[in-house]
Amino acid sequence: TIDQLESYLSQDSFYVDNPLAYWNDKRSSGTWPELTQMVLDYLTIPATSVDVERAFSYGWQTVSLYRHSLSSQSIQASIVFGNRCKEGLVNDDELVTLLRDKG
Repeated sequence: TIDQLESYLSQDSFYVDNPLAYWNDKRSSGTWPELTQMVLDYLTIPATSVDVERAFSYGWQTVSLYRHSLSSQSIQASIVFGNRCKEGLVNDDELVTLLRDKG
């Protein structure tokens, strides 16, 4: 039997204005399911690494020489919480009240 990639490559070349729409149509129709998922995974990778570099930069501040033994869950929670604070999504008064109640 011919595999999905070979089946796709055996077609004549053609131009597509919107590759995401083309492959989403293929996913909806059930044509080449594994190939379609792989293509969509690759096509949706961000074209820039700025977000990743920003996350590593912020992570470096979180995981310092003195905090290197934090669990991955603690590091993730700290980075997410810090990011939400920077974006103004955390109400300072509610946070202070919550921390006082926990203490």
